[in-house]
Amino acid sequence: MDLFFNELSIEGMESVNVDTVIMLAKTYRALRSCNITTCRISAVDHQKLFQMFQKMPNSVNVRNFYYSFFRAPYESENVEKEQDEYLAHEWLYDNKSCTGLALASIINSAGLSIYGARWDIAFIRLLKDGTDILVRNICTEKHVNIHIPQMRLAEEPELIKSDLQVIDKKISLRSDHGMDVLLDFSKRLIRCPYVIGVVNSLPFNPHERKFIKEIHDNGLVEIVLPWTDEGYGIVVKTTGRNINETKKIGEIIYEKYGGI
Repeated sequence: MDLFFNELSIEGMESVNVDTVIMLAKTYRALRSCNITTCRISAVDHQKLFQMFQKMPNSVNVRNFYYSFFRAPYESENVEKEQDEYLAHEWLYDNKSCTGLALASIINSAGLSIYGARWDIAFIRLLKDGTDILVRNICTEKHVNIHIPQMRLAEEPELIKSDLQVIDKKISLRSDHGMDVLLDFSKRLIRCPYVIGVVNSLPFNPHERKFIKEIHDNGLVEIVLPWTDEGYGIVVKTTGRNINETKKIGEIIYEKYGGI
Protein backbone atom coordinates (compact mmCIF):
# COMPACT_ATOMS: atom_id res chain seq x y z
CA MET A 1 0.00 0.00 0.00
CA ASP A 2 1.41 3.37 -1.05
CA LEU A 3 0.64 6.79 0.41
CA PHE A 4 0.63 9.94 -1.74
CA PHE A 5 2.42 13.11 -0.77
CA ASN A 6 0.28 16.21 -0.34
CA GLU A 7 2.37 18.72 -2.28
CA LEU A 8 0.22 21.59 -0.99
CA SER A 9 1.59 20.99 2.51
CA ILE A 10 4.96 22.47 1.48
CA GLU A 11 3.65 25.16 -0.83
CA GLY A 12 5.45 28.43 -0.19
CA MET A 13 7.82 26.87 2.37
CA GLU A 14 11.58 27.35 2.17
CA SER A 15 12.54 25.40 5.29
CA VAL A 16 11.18 23.23 8.10
CA ASN A 17 11.71 23.35 11.85
CA VAL A 18 12.87 20.70 14.29
CA ASP A 19 9.34 19.82 15.38
CA THR A 20 8.41 19.05 11.78
CA VAL A 21 11.37 16.73 11.33
CA ILE A 22 10.65 14.91 14.58
CA MET A 23 6.97 14.53 13.68
CA LEU A 24 7.80 13.05 10.28
CA ALA A 25 10.25 10.60 11.84
CA LYS A 26 7.66 9.47 14.40
CA THR A 27 4.98 9.15 11.72
CA TYR A 28 7.34 7.15 9.54
CA ARG A 29 8.10 4.72 12.39
CA ALA A 30 4.37 4.26 13.04
CA LEU A 31 3.74 3.60 9.33
CA ARG A 32 6.66 1.19 9.12
CA SER A 33 5.27 -0.80 12.05
CA CYS A 34 2.17 -1.25 9.87
CA ASN A 35 4.34 -2.30 6.89
CA ILE A 36 3.64 0.95 5.05
CA THR A 37 7.03 1.86 3.60
CA THR A 38 6.37 4.02 0.52
CA CYS A 39 5.03 7.49 -0.11
CA ARG A 40 4.75 8.46 -3.78
CA ILE A 41 5.87 12.01 -4.61
CA SER A 42 6.68 14.06 -7.73
CA ALA A 43 10.32 14.31 -8.73
CA VAL A 44 10.33 18.08 -8.21
CA ASP A 45 8.83 17.91 -4.71
CA HIS A 46 11.09 14.97 -3.85
CA GLN A 47 14.17 17.10 -4.39
CA LYS A 48 12.66 20.22 -2.78
CA LEU A 49 11.58 18.40 0.37
CA PHE A 50 14.93 16.71 0.81
CA GLN A 51 16.76 20.03 0.49
CA MET A 52 14.48 21.50 3.15
CA PHE A 53 15.31 18.68 5.55
CA GLN A 54 19.02 18.81 4.78
CA LYS A 55 19.20 22.29 6.24
CA MET A 56 18.32 20.92 9.67
CA PRO A 57 21.10 20.00 12.10
CA ASN A 58 19.66 16.49 12.52
CA SER A 59 19.18 15.96 8.80
CA VAL A 60 21.30 12.80 8.96
CA ASN A 61 18.48 11.10 10.87
CA VAL A 62 16.06 12.02 8.09
CA ARG A 63 18.48 10.87 5.41
CA ASN A 64 18.43 7.40 6.96
CA PHE A 65 14.85 6.82 5.79
CA TYR A 66 14.06 9.62 3.32
CA TYR A 67 15.03 7.90 0.08
CA SER A 68 13.51 4.58 1.06
CA PHE A 69 10.19 6.15 2.07
CA PHE A 70 9.65 8.90 -0.52
CA ARG A 71 9.59 7.50 -4.06
CA ALA A 72 9.30 9.55 -7.23
CA PRO A 73 7.33 9.87 -9.40
CA TYR A 74 3.68 9.71 -8.32
CA GLU A 75 2.99 7.17 -11.04
CA SER A 76 3.12 3.51 -10.11
CA GLU A 77 1.44 0.44 -11.60
CA ASN A 78 -1.71 1.10 -9.56
CA VAL A 79 -1.77 4.78 -10.48
CA GLU A 80 -1.29 4.09 -14.19
CA LYS A 81 -4.39 1.90 -14.15
CA GLU A 82 -6.40 4.87 -12.87
CA GLN A 83 -4.66 7.59 -14.89
CA ASP A 84 -7.76 8.38 -16.94
CA GLU A 85 -9.84 8.83 -13.80
CA TYR A 86 -7.46 11.52 -12.60
CA LEU A 87 -7.30 13.31 -15.95
CA ALA A 88 -11.06 13.20 -16.49
CA HIS A 89 -11.89 15.38 -13.47
CA GLU A 90 -10.94 18.67 -11.84
CA TRP A 91 -9.48 18.21 -8.35
CA LEU A 92 -9.28 21.29 -6.13
CA TYR A 93 -8.39 22.14 -2.55
CA ASP A 94 -8.95 25.75 -1.51
CA ASN A 95 -9.25 26.63 -5.22
CA LYS A 96 -5.84 25.08 -5.95
CA SER A 97 -5.22 22.07 -8.14
CA CYS A 98 -3.86 19.06 -6.26
CA THR A 99 -2.27 15.82 -7.36
CA GLY A 100 -1.26 13.78 -4.31
CA LEU A 101 -4.59 14.07 -2.52
CA ALA A 102 -6.49 13.35 -5.73
CA LEU A 103 -4.49 10.17 -6.33
CA ALA A 104 -5.00 9.13 -2.70
CA SER A 105 -8.75 9.43 -3.25
CA ILE A 106 -8.70 7.46 -6.51
CA ILE A 107 -6.52 4.66 -5.13
CA ASN A 108 -8.44 4.57 -1.82
CA SER A 109 -5.27 5.35 0.08
CA ALA A 110 -4.25 8.40 2.13
CA GLY A 111 -2.33 11.59 1.61
CA LEU A 112 0.78 12.34 3.63
CA SER A 113 1.12 15.96 4.74
CA ILE A 114 4.10 17.69 6.31
CA TYR A 115 3.23 18.62 9.88
CA GLY A 116 1.58 21.98 10.40
CA ALA A 117 -1.53 23.31 12.11
CA ARG A 118 -3.43 23.53 8.83
CA TRP A 119 -2.78 19.88 7.96
CA ASP A 120 -3.18 18.32 11.40
CA ILE A 121 -6.55 16.86 10.42
CA ALA A 122 -7.61 13.30 9.70
CA PHE A 123 -9.64 14.13 6.59
CA ILE A 124 -9.18 16.76 3.92
CA ARG A 125 -12.15 18.02 1.94
CA LEU A 126 -11.56 18.28 -1.82
CA LEU A 127 -13.74 19.37 -4.68
CA LYS A 128 -14.03 16.85 -7.48
CA ASP A 129 -15.75 18.63 -10.36
CA GLY A 130 -17.38 20.87 -7.77
CA THR A 131 -18.58 18.03 -5.52
CA ASP A 132 -17.23 17.62 -1.97
CA ILE A 133 -15.23 14.47 -1.24
CA LEU A 134 -13.23 13.51 1.83
CA VAL A 135 -9.69 12.19 1.53
CA ARG A 136 -7.76 10.44 4.29
CA ASN A 137 -4.82 12.49 5.53
CA ILE A 138 -1.82 11.39 7.61
CA CYS A 139 0.23 14.04 9.36
CA THR A 140 0.93 12.49 12.79
CA GLU A 141 1.11 9.12 14.54
CA LYS A 142 -2.49 9.64 15.64
CA HIS A 143 -3.63 9.67 12.02
CA VAL A 144 -1.77 6.43 11.35
CA ASN A 145 -3.74 4.75 14.13
CA ILE A 146 -6.99 6.14 12.74
CA HIS A 147 -6.56 5.28 9.09
CA ILE A 148 -4.35 2.26 8.58
CA PRO A 149 -6.61 -0.30 10.33
CA GLN A 150 -9.58 0.95 8.31
CA MET A 151 -7.61 0.90 5.09
CA ARG A 152 -6.49 -2.65 5.76
CA LEU A 153 -10.11 -3.74 6.15
CA ALA A 154 -11.00 -2.04 2.87
CA GLU A 155 -8.22 -3.72 0.88
CA GLU A 156 -10.08 -6.98 0.36
CA PRO A 157 -13.79 -6.23 -0.05
CA GLU A 158 -16.22 -8.97 0.85
CA LEU A 159 -18.55 -9.18 -2.12
CA ILE A 160 -22.15 -10.31 -1.87
CA LYS A 161 -24.05 -12.10 -4.61
CA SER A 162 -27.45 -11.07 -5.90
CA ASP A 163 -30.29 -13.22 -4.57
CA LEU A 164 -32.16 -12.80 -7.87
CA GLN A 165 -32.39 -15.60 -10.39
CA VAL A 166 -31.10 -14.69 -13.85
CA ILE A 167 -34.65 -14.84 -15.24
CA ASP A 168 -35.75 -12.22 -12.67
CA LYS A 169 -33.01 -9.70 -13.43
CA LYS A 170 -34.40 -6.74 -15.37
CA ILE A 171 -32.84 -5.23 -18.48
CA SER A 172 -33.94 -1.66 -19.25
CA LEU A 173 -32.58 -0.18 -22.46
CA ARG A 174 -33.33 2.94 -24.44
CA SER A 175 -35.06 2.26 -27.75
CA ASP A 176 -32.31 3.37 -30.08
CA HIS A 177 -29.68 2.19 -32.53
CA GLY A 178 -27.69 -0.71 -31.16
CA MET A 179 -30.42 -1.94 -28.85
CA ASP A 180 -30.12 -5.45 -30.29
CA VAL A 181 -26.36 -5.49 -29.62
CA LEU A 182 -26.81 -4.19 -26.07
CA LEU A 183 -29.65 -6.62 -25.36
CA ASP A 184 -27.54 -9.58 -26.45
CA PHE A 185 -24.63 -8.39 -24.31
CA SER A 186 -26.89 -7.64 -21.32
CA LYS A 187 -28.39 -11.14 -21.41
CA ARG A 188 -24.89 -12.54 -20.99
CA LEU A 189 -23.88 -9.97 -18.39
CA ILE A 190 -26.78 -10.62 -16.00
CA ARG A 191 -25.45 -14.13 -15.52
CA CYS A 192 -22.74 -12.56 -13.37
CA PRO A 193 -23.73 -13.25 -9.73
CA TYR A 194 -22.76 -9.71 -8.69
CA VAL A 195 -25.03 -8.04 -11.26
CA ILE A 196 -28.56 -7.08 -10.19
CA GLY A 197 -29.70 -5.78 -13.56
CA VAL A 198 -29.16 -3.36 -16.42
CA VAL A 199 -30.82 -0.04 -15.62
CA ASN A 200 -30.23 2.07 -18.75
CA SER A 201 -28.35 2.64 -21.97
CA LEU A 202 -25.50 5.15 -22.17
CA PRO A 203 -25.25 7.90 -24.75
CA PHE A 204 -23.01 6.82 -27.60
CA ASN A 205 -19.28 7.07 -26.85
CA PRO A 206 -17.59 6.45 -30.23
CA HIS A 207 -14.17 7.62 -28.97
CA GLU A 208 -14.19 5.65 -25.71
CA ARG A 209 -11.68 2.82 -25.69
CA LYS A 210 -12.18 1.67 -22.11
CA PHE A 211 -14.64 -1.14 -21.38
CA ILE A 212 -15.33 0.15 -17.86
CA LYS A 213 -16.13 3.83 -18.39
CA GLU A 214 -17.10 4.85 -14.85
CA ILE A 215 -17.60 3.25 -11.44
CA HIS A 216 -19.83 4.78 -8.76
CA ASP A 217 -19.95 4.19 -5.02
CA ASN A 218 -23.67 3.33 -5.17
CA GLY A 219 -22.94 0.12 -7.07
CA LEU A 220 -23.47 1.45 -10.60
CA VAL A 221 -20.97 0.57 -13.32
CA GLU A 222 -20.95 2.27 -16.72
CA ILE A 223 -19.82 -0.07 -19.49
CA VAL A 224 -18.95 0.80 -23.08
CA LEU A 225 -18.52 -1.80 -25.80
CA PRO A 226 -15.34 -0.43 -27.42
CA TRP A 227 -15.52 -2.95 -30.24
CA THR A 228 -18.63 -1.16 -31.57
CA ASP A 229 -17.96 1.82 -33.84
CA GLU A 230 -20.74 3.84 -32.21
CA GLY A 231 -19.55 3.11 -28.68
CA TYR A 232 -22.75 1.51 -27.40
CA GLY A 233 -22.93 1.31 -23.62
CA ILE A 234 -25.04 0.43 -20.60
CA VAL A 235 -25.41 1.26 -16.93
CA VAL A 236 -25.29 -1.82 -14.72
CA LYS A 237 -26.56 -2.12 -11.17
CA THR A 238 -24.30 -4.36 -9.09
CA THR A 239 -24.31 -5.57 -5.50
CA GLY A 240 -21.44 -3.21 -4.65
CA ARG A 241 -22.14 -1.36 -1.39
CA ASN A 242 -19.24 1.07 -1.67
CA ILE A 243 -16.60 2.17 -4.15
CA ASN A 244 -14.14 -0.61 -3.19
CA GLU A 245 -16.68 -3.38 -3.70
CA THR A 246 -17.93 -1.85 -6.93
CA LYS A 247 -14.39 -1.50 -8.29
CA LYS A 248 -13.72 -5.15 -7.52
CA ILE A 249 -16.94 -6.19 -9.25
CA GLY A 250 -15.93 -4.01 -12.21
CA GLU A 251 -12.67 -5.96 -12.43
CA ILE A 252 -14.57 -9.26 -12.39
CA ILE A 253 -16.92 -8.05 -15.13
CA TYR A 254 -14.01 -6.84 -17.24
CA GLU A 255 -12.14 -10.15 -16.95
CA LYS A 256 -15.17 -12.22 -17.96
CA TYR A 257 -17.06 -9.99 -20.37
CA GLY A 258 -14.53 -7.42 -21.56
CA GLY A 259 -13.68 -9.18 -24.79
CA ILE A 260 -15.66 -9.37 -27.98
